Amino acid sequence: MNSDEIKQKVLEVSGFKEFNPVQRLALEKGLLEGKNLVVVSPTASGKTIIAEIAGLKKVVEEKKKMVYLCPLVSLANEKYNTFLKKYRNLGIKIALSVGDLDSADPWLQKYDWIIASNEKMDSLLRHGAPWLEEVGVIVVDEIHLINDVSRGPVLEVLLTRLMEVLPKAQVIALSATIANARDVAEWLNAELVVSDWRPVKLYEGVAYDSKIRFLEKNDRQLDDRLPLEDGITKDTLMMRKQALFFTATRRNCESLAERLGRVVKNFIGKSEKDLLDKLADEIENVLEVPTKQCKKLAKCVKNGVAFHHSGLLHKQRVLIEENFRKGLIKVIVATPTLAMGVNLPSFRVIVRDVKRYYPGVGAVYLPVLEVHQMFGRAGRPAYDKEGEAILIAKSEDEAEELEERYILGEPEEIYSKLAMEPVLRMQILALVSTSFVRSTESLLKFFSKTFYAYQYNDTTLLNSKIQDVLEKLIEWKFVVLDGGRLKPTKIGKRISELYIDPLTGYQFIEGLNETEKKKLTPLSFLQLIANTLEMRPLLSVKVGEFEELNEFIALHEDEFLRRVPEDWELEFDDFIASVKTALMLNDWMNEATEEEILEKYRVTPGELRGKLTNADWLLYALHEIALLLGKKDLLSMIRKIRLRIQYGVKEELLRLVKLKGIGRVRARKLYNVGFKTLKSLKEAPLETLAKIVGPKVAINIKEQLDEKVEKPKEEKQTTLFD
Repeated sequence: MNSDEIKQKVLEVSGFKEFNPVQRLALEKGLLEGKNLVVVSPTASGKTIIAEIAGLKKVVEEKKKMVYLCPLVSLANEKYNTFLKKYRNLGIKIALSVGDLDSADPWLQKYDWIIASNEKMDSLLRHGAPWLEEVGVIVVDEIHLINDVSRGPVLEVLLTRLMEVLPKAQVIALSATIANARDVAEWLNAELVVSDWRPVKLYEGVAYDSKIRFLEKNDRQLDDRLPLEDGITKDTLMMRKQALFFTATRRNCESLAERLGRVVKNFIGKSEKDLLDKLADEIENVLEVPTKQCKKLAKCVKNGVAFHHSGLLHKQRVLIEENFRKGLIKVIVATPTLAMGVNLPSFRVIVRDVKRYYPGVGAVYLPVLEVHQMFGRAGRPAYDKEGEAILIAKSEDEAEELEERYILGEPEEIYSKLAMEPVLRMQILALVSTSFVRSTESLLKFFSKTFYAYQYNDTTLLNSKIQDVLEKLIEWKFVVLDGGRLKPTKIGKRISELYIDPLTGYQFIEGLNETEKKKLTPLSFLQLIANTLEMRPLLSVKVGEFEELNEFIALHEDEFLRRVPEDWELEFDDFIASVKTALMLNDWMNEATEEEILEKYRVTPGELRGKLTNADWLLYALHEIALLLGKKDLLSMIRKIRLRIQYGVKEELLRLVKLKGIGRVRARKLYNVGFKTLKSLKEAPLETLAKIVGPKVAINIKEQLDEKVEKPKEEKQTTLFD
């Protein structure tokens, strides 16, 4: 295929007859000539197709790979599924790599397009993935997140490093909104493609006093008998459209969804009601034992509404997103995290809360950039010719303020957030561990090529922090300075590969060296992993809990692998919060249900899964460090705790839960009636097991234990239509 054929093929698989203005501009700016591009255009303006053209050209003409970087796993999954659907039949081999941060993923060698999270790509560099030299295109989705305190620094160093390792690779950076896009383009040595073209016209307005006042079209009157949000919802449904609300907190998110359900249910037909009932049942029973939150969500879904936030389980979020796209769920109420997640367009986007609360600061207006990201979800190219983005005001003065700030105002410029010690610790150790830098001079030279250095044109402060971090890494024996050369120690290299903060690695080493002096229990290791930056935010300790937790700490002081700070020391608050977090993990692996965790700790199932995932990762890292330190007597204990965290069971159930389809609830039922080993399950009659866990699960157990089982025929009622 030549360039013209490549362009035609991309149009064909995308279902378009011609390229849109944004894509044409990218082609004019040198997309097919391999030039770096920074593309800034509204959501749904076809930016991804620009990357697809470059990726297809590199594979076909140069046999090079494309790496597509995403800030979120959910976004990576979406891109993977889209690319697979479009290009698999063309012979393009597409892979998704977002998990296991302690692997070089050599299997990726066979693939042409690799979709990866930023952190995973950073990890692949640390492990020296051999196929990296074959990469010809680097696509960075949501490049504006370089401005984000938590995600930005990793992305910035990753990009700096990739440009050093792959100087000939084409870089394509994509964003919906960057005020200072020219800065980013100059840093990346890229051509700038900026367009305000949008396939669906977006009308922005402010709702106040039962009316939506738009800037570019006539106002819209709402039902003045209803609260504003209810009126907007009713008006949207009367137009046979969908709405997406954004609220500041989970509590607001859930309460608004419940309230809007009373409006939406009046617009649900009989056939939709039946489908929603089935969907609600599936959402409610994602867990073996549903929590109050599961039941609340299911009740909302029955009415055609859903709330969506990080406290939900992954499967629940996926079901909500899929059924919103299908049009079955009419309204979603979400927290702002959804604004930069998967593609969920709706006719109307309503931003109800434009302030965020910060402890010690109070309520602060959201950045214009963030609100514009939410606005970008309005308008569905496949269904609508226009979309509406609406802010909600409580007074006429506030309505004017919101219009000035968010509709007429410009998004903020983005700035590097690189000068943060935890990020510098991880990245400096990684650079030394992979021999990417070999001296202090080459280390400083590397950081002189970052976006931070470009923006501020003065790295004095950054260099000072780099020196401080380097001294710490040397003090911790992760790096040695030998005749002016920087070299990683064996343990320093391993900690970098494990993708943990070097401070966490140092604390683990100190803790493991204390094990011989302590009374070891699971709590010993759980508190050690809980008191790390990777487990933040820790569970907050309420005033009434301090005394009880203090007493607990006093009684169990000989079990902790870290020094217990005095009440007046700065570290005490974090320590006591880490103990509470460790106790929650301990309750989980002693078979507390999700509902009990929610009641006792106010931790939702989604939050719990996040904490359990981090705990698993940290326990794995702790095991690897213990192995390197030669503390083999601890390995089996750490492995056992890790398995118990994974399955949420007491030690006695570990053999049973390893069977597929046997969760903690079924395993406990089997154990309590005497089936304590796999041998006892193998010897048990199928009928006996079926009475305990049901026929399907009983057959599944027997098949896993290598028994051929004749499946009972399903009895069905015969009807005339059969």
